[in-house]
Amino acid sequence: MSMEQWVALERSEAGVATVTLKATGRMPVISLQSGAALADCFESLAQDAQVRVVVLKGEGGHFCGGGDIAALRDSLSDPDRHLDAIIEAFHRCIRAMHAMPQPVIASVAGAAAGGGMSLAMACDLIVCAANARFVVGYPALGTSSDGGLSHTLTRRLGAMQAMDIILSRGALDAQAAQALGLVAKISEPEQLEAETAAYAERMAATPKQVLREFKGLITKAADDGLHAQLDAEKAAFLRCAKTPDFRERVDAFLSKKK
Repeated sequence: MSMEQWVALERSEAGVATVTLKATGRMPVISLQSGAALADCFESLAQDAQVRVVVLKGEGGHFCGGGDIAALRDSLSDPDRHLDAIIEAFHRCIRAMHAMPQPVIASVAGAAAGGGMSLAMACDLIVCAANARFVVGYPALGTSSDGGLSHTLTRRLGAMQAMDIILSRGALDAQAAQALGLVAKISEPEQLEAETAAYAERMAATPKQVLREFKGLITKAADDGLHAQLDAEKAAFLRCAKTPDFRERVDAFLSKKK
C-alpha cells in the first residue's frame, strides 16, 4: 500500500510541509501501515532542503486516537512477532521525527489519545485547539506506553509529574497542558489551522541553517536516551500484552464500539 493512502503531504512556498494523518474510521489511528507511512514521510522530508518546518495534524477533527485496537487484538496470536512489528513501525516514526533537522509542530484538535498523545508529545512544539484533550489511555487498556511517552513527559516535567499524569490524572485538557508547559499556543478550533500555519511560517522565516542548528542543539541538550527508552517501552508493552488483563480490556473496548 502506498504512503498516500495513510498520509497526505502539502508544501507551502514559505517552506512549511504539512503532514496529515488520514482517518480510516472516526479518527486517525496508529497501525503497522500508518506508522510506516509516517516514518517514510518524515525520513523523506528530512532530506528535503526546501522544507524548513514540518506541521503534523490529524484528519477529521481529531489528532490521533492511538493504536488500532482491532489490529492489536489480532496481533495477540503472536505478540512477539505481530505486535512487535506494529510498535517498531511506530517507533521508527518517532525516531525519524527526533532525528530530522526541521522543527516539527503538532497541530492538535480533539483527541490525542494513547499513541496519539505519544505522537503529539514527540513533536518539538504543540499548538492545539481549545477543545484538545490529551488522554494517556494505556493503563485503561492494561498496558504500558509506547511512542516514547514515558521519555518525553519525564524529560519535560520530571518524574513525579509524569507519573501523576500517566497513573492518576490520565488526561489533560488544553489549558492544563499549557499550564504545565506542554503546549505552546491554544487556538479556537475554527482558527487552529490558520493560526498553526502562521506560527509555522513565522518560524520558517528564520534562516534555514539557524533553524536546523537550534533543532539539533536543543534536541541534544534535552536528549537523555530516547532510543534506549523506546526499546524499553516496546519490551514492557509486549510483556503487558501477554497478560489476561490486556486481552480482557481490549475485548471490552471493542465490544463497547459495536
